Amino acid sequence: FARPLSRRQLRLEMVVQAALFEGDALWAAAWRQGRGEERLREKMSRGAGGPPPEVTLYSSWFCPFAQRAWIACEEKGVDYQWVEVNPYAVDPSQPGGYTKKQLAIEEKRALYPEFVAASPKGLVPAIECSGELLAESQPIIEYVDGKFADRGTRLCPEDPYDRARCRIWADFADAKIQRPYYRLLVEQSREARAAAYDDLIAGCHEFARAMAPLDRGPFFLGETFSYADVSFAPFFLRILLVGRAYRGIDLASRGDMRRLLAWWDAVRQRDSVANTLVCEDRLVSSYSNYADNLATSSFAQDLQASLSSATRRSSALAASSKPPARAPALALAAFLAGLALGLLAPRRP
Repeated sequence: FARPLSRRQLRLEMVVQAALFEGDALWAAAWRQGRGEERLREKMSRGAGGPPPEVTLYSSWFCPFAQRAWIACEEKGVDYQWVEVNPYAVDPSQPGGYTKKQLAIEEKRALYPEFVAASPKGLVPAIECSGELLAESQPIIEYVDGKFADRGTRLCPEDPYDRARCRIWADFADAKIQRPYYRLLVEQSREARAAAYDDLIAGCHEFARAMAPLDRGPFFLGETFSYADVSFAPFFLRILLVGRAYRGIDLASRGDMRRLLAWWDAVRQRDSVANTLVCEDRLVSSYSNYADNLATSSFAQDLQASLSSATRRSSALAASSKPPARAPALALAAFLAGLALGLLAPRRP
């Protein structure tokens, strides 16, 4: 749906960079770097000298799917190099220059050829490890956990039942919590938002009931940090921060969210997660295109079918799918030029 950039725009895209760290041209004065930015700076410089990294992680600091892979690498103690990928157009008028207006795959390939080789769809995250290329966040969690099985916590439990439950409930959270949250964020009518909010709360209740009792430990399985925690944590973070900023969600004030909030308190303090927590105000600002229904990302495209008809009609995707209007004067000039040169071909049906 996104219109390809012209060559001039693509060259500009390669020069004008969205802000990553304090001191960058588009960094907002009110933002303060978090632990995540500090970790990014360290890992982006990892490839300069010394032995090669074990893993190259192609990622985007703002993406919850990418954060899954980031947490997994941190939890397993992997020596990784971070390659920052911005799959969206840069707009200096937006906070930090960030939009959710997707670049075409050709543009991504021109900017990040090695990333697209690892992720042919041009979606983050992706990794390269010993010549093995892999994309998609949840398979990457499993891959990193298995590839470095002798390190850290086993994210995919050895017990078949616990492993199956982790996968089932991670998928449940995607369908019944993550999707309603994005509907709530993108929907433009009060009624549609209310329906999405009800679905979100129902999903949170059911997920919490599936968790181990709190007296057995704070994580999904109790004492053991696992695949289910890694998969869901990035999205719960955004429900709390982005949902509150744009849609007034306040789960902390709800007494029926005690189990989930206790879970989150333990998760966010774990080093592997804390190392991925970026400046909160910066993260919130990067979602303004979703809240205004201006996003044209792959995820926004996938979300359209679940949105109300009014929101679909008002979306940037609907506008970008319409053919651009041709100026009558230009069309007439082209017609006359073709006629004069004897090159005007008959119109095909």
